[in-house]
Amino acid sequence: MITFQEVILRLQRYWADQGALVWQPHSEKVGAGTMNPATILRVLGPEPWNVGYVEPSYRADDGRYADNPNRMQMHTQFQVILKPDPGDPQERYLNSLEALGIRRQEHDIRFVEDNWESPALGAWGLGWEVWLDGQEITQYTYFQQAGGLTLDIPAVEITYGLERIVMYLQEVDAVWDIAWDEQHTYGEIMRAQEVDYCRYNFELADIKRLEQMYDLFEQEALLCLENNLVVPALDYLLRCSHTFNLLDARGTVGVTERAIFFKRMREVARQAAEAYLAQREEAGYPWLQRSGISLLPPAQGALMHLPIRQNNGVDEPPDITAGSNAPFLFEIGVEELPASHLSGALTQLREMAPAALDEARIPHGEVHIWGTPRRLTVYVEEMALKQQDDDREVKGPPAKIAFDADGAPTRAAQGFARSQKVSVDDLTVQEVDGGEYVVAHRVIAGNPTVDVLADLLPEWIATLNFPRSMRWNESAVSFSRPIRWLVALLDRYEAPFEYAGLESGRVTRGPRPDSSPEVALSAAEDYEATMDAYNIIVDPEARSAEILEQARALAQEVDGHIPDDPALLEEVTHLVECPTALLGSFEKRYLSLPQEVLIAVMKKHQRYFPVLNGRGRIMSYFVTVRNGGAKHLDRVRRGNEEVIRARYADAEYFYNQDSRYPLEHYLNDLKKLTFQADLGSMLDKTHRLEAIAPWIALRLKLSPMEIDVVKRAAHLAKADLATSMVIEMTSLQGIMGREYAKRSGESPAVADAIAEHYKPASADDELPESKAGIVLALADRLDSLAGLFAVGLAPTGASDPYGLRRAASGIVQILLGHDLTFSVREGLVQASHNLPISTAEEDLEAAVDFVIGRLEGALRDRGYAYDVVAAALAARGENPTMARESAEQLTAAIQREDWSLLLDNYARCVRITRDQSPHKLEGEALIEPTEIELYDSLLEAEANIGPKSDVNAFLAAFEPLVPIIQRFFDEVMVMTEDDDLRHARLALLQRIAGLATGIADLSQLEGF
Repeated sequence: MITFQEVILRLQRYWADQGALVWQPHSEKVGAGTMNPATILRVLGPEPWNVGYVEPSYRADDGRYADNPNRMQMHTQFQVILKPDPGDPQERYLNSLEALGIRRQEHDIRFVEDNWESPALGAWGLGWEVWLDGQEITQYTYFQQAGGLTLDIPAVEITYGLERIVMYLQEVDAVWDIAWDEQHTYGEIMRAQEVDYCRYNFELADIKRLEQMYDLFEQEALLCLENNLVVPALDYLLRCSHTFNLLDARGTVGVTERAIFFKRMREVARQAAEAYLAQREEAGYPWLQRSGISLLPPAQGALMHLPIRQNNGVDEPPDITAGSNAPFLFEIGVEELPASHLSGALTQLREMAPAALDEARIPHGEVHIWGTPRRLTVYVEEMALKQQDDDREVKGPPAKIAFDADGAPTRAAQGFARSQKVSVDDLTVQEVDGGEYVVAHRVIAGNPTVDVLADLLPEWIATLNFPRSMRWNESAVSFSRPIRWLVALLDRYEAPFEYAGLESGRVTRGPRPDSSPEVALSAAEDYEATMDAYNIIVDPEARSAEILEQARALAQEVDGHIPDDPALLEEVTHLVECPTALLGSFEKRYLSLPQEVLIAVMKKHQRYFPVLNGRGRIMSYFVTVRNGGAKHLDRVRRGNEEVIRARYADAEYFYNQDSRYPLEHYLNDLKKLTFQADLGSMLDKTHRLEAIAPWIALRLKLSPMEIDVVKRAAHLAKADLATSMVIEMTSLQGIMGREYAKRSGESPAVADAIAEHYKPASADDELPESKAGIVLALADRLDSLAGLFAVGLAPTGASDPYGLRRAASGIVQILLGHDLTFSVREGLVQASHNLPISTAEEDLEAAVDFVIGRLEGALRDRGYAYDVVAAALAARGENPTMARESAEQLTAAIQREDWSLLLDNYARCVRITRDQSPHKLEGEALIEPTEIELYDSLLEAEANIGPKSDVNAFLAAFEPLVPIIQRFFDEVMVMTEDDDLRHARLALLQRIAGLATGIADLSQLEGF
């Protein structure tokens, strides 16, 4: 059995043998190995630096009084920095696990997206969590910035979680059972200390003195910086950081205070970083010429068509006369892409590749876009070996300038012919855009396709966009994750190009469990078969289908089923390339936790598929998908079962902690949660909900008893945001509110309204069903829209940090889904009265228009024509249900045989009065029998309809006017010279035009 201390010794030996310097833990309490000066300072600047060291790391808030199997306030990291990137850091890391006895073929070792950031240190990077059979054992990051400064040379940071690794190696269920050496356990040495620290961190630490110490430590840090003492300044910054963590564990740090603390620490970190760089520059960067770590020899694949790195004499360009078409393969080999990045890249390539080939005049057959976490692939079944000729006509100067009066070519014609490489005699005169111009007919011969691809393929890579990209080597190229190999083959021939310091070739790589062997391809058409031989399913659709089939089959073995979850399935599909599903289980006692908690933990933390029984209740099983084959599956299963046990133990801890107090107890803690700086805390938002929700309830005609439910639910709606469970998993907001409300003795109606007020969370989500839930959901969204538009935070482009698009769509979905007549404008105005700031009328109108924009999309999605939607929205956009009703009735009306007659006669009344100022209708001023008849009919129509009438009522009232309107225009001159009579007639027509006001704007309809 390998002991805890032996693991440390082996890692030290391994990295020392790689050429890394063995460092020591820092003398201060740090939250992570990153804070040691060997990392946070020495990743700065151009000098190479390779180091490894043990670092005890303290995170006060992670303490669990030694009750959790693997979560403690103090844990031990092993930190490695590789600068510059040696080119194969992932393989080097995986070899270090082999040195500990963890053979990758026997496990499921996964790189899962983790974008790391330290707000206190002004540092960030992109990378992964490394999972060992579902358990996170390492953070692996490419540093991009430290001390607020962009790194000249990105550094690789590898942070091992030693306790979790040793738990796995020793097959123990809890960290306290780890054998430290042959005689002592981890628990014997550390458990009492852990409990004591938890008591101090959570119960005893004096808040006032901690605040004073923070200020003193900051002052000392600044004093050190004034005297150019970099590491002493860092020491005091680390003391500030640990003091902040203690204050946070004591629950005294709100969102606003947190931002202020981080800003203060970040400023000290920036000054320390700048001082360190200045010192190294003054010293002349003495380590600059020292070599970094050299590249390891690659593993060779078991399946090869060609010897590695040999070209077999086929690297010359293909003979374009030998054949017209051939298969084409383009593969971008990468370190594991985040699932969302892979999805986005595939979408971009599907649009980009065929269009780019067409634009480049390269005839081609079907284009396949494939991808796994480690490869983006474009495969073209047939591609022309040569570009099509470019047969074009080029417009030159006007003919009258190109030729003189005798028809002889001028210098302008001669110069144009010379520029187009044609004879002057070949120029023709053609009519172009209404004038006569000289035109040259030119044929530009197509180039060999391999030559075109040399420019085209780098553009494809560079054009791909990702939410966040990173640099990793001296090329300064940015991509989602490092590019490690490039393949480009046209039939048997390489299509050479360079990108990010790499040259393309014919060598791809096999799967990670097989040590990523290099595999040479003889020809493009060998690709899919070669990948299949390694059990790599490159087609994401095929991979998804295989995962789903395996998962369903395993669930059926225990008489369960996998619930439909397209988002989870897509994410899992994009996390593996060699999928093998396995069925795991957990202790049935955890089924006493709320089902939503169990499923949320599975999905958020582990990407597991829950297994449900026939009643839709969760069973004590899960399905996970290994990236690898079926060998050693029991070992992988055991690891995943241990992980979910620890996760559920943590959830149980949060649940028990939260349940000690009634839900109302957490209201006061909402002061610490900022909704928005100008709009106050979440407690302030709660007070606003308490004010507007009863008003909405009255508008929707709820009973007094139902309004009482609304008031209580509004009071408690946001309280669960301050509970440990929701802080840990925000997706459970509302769900835990309902659970804790029930445990606190609140009525089921209040509890349900708390949960429902977050619905719908998306276009496909279910709506709130209870009346109180509906009211609270509307109140929450109206408050957010009114407030955030008032402070200038309306969504712009893709930016929508407060989810206002979702909020506006939610209002529309709720009102339409429940056929509720409600004025969004009135609701926003009422919400604005409760805001702590004044609200400009134009901001409220912008918010109304924003909601109408979402309504327009909803109505168009329901199949209503664009002009019908425009007519309905122009009159009733602020009331979604009435707008939908108008659109529905207009759609039916347009199908009437007499529709053209109705619309045309209404339009005549509108058009003739459109530019006229309003006139008052005086019936006694009308003199002609037809206009008097029309006046009487108008009064009758007005008596039957109003702004709240529907389209059908309008049409029923207007239809009798149609023949009279026709006679009126035939017999009466509206624009008579008699001012009084003209004004009376215009007023009559204006009143007719006004019949549809508030019902529909018929001028928006086609044919008006």
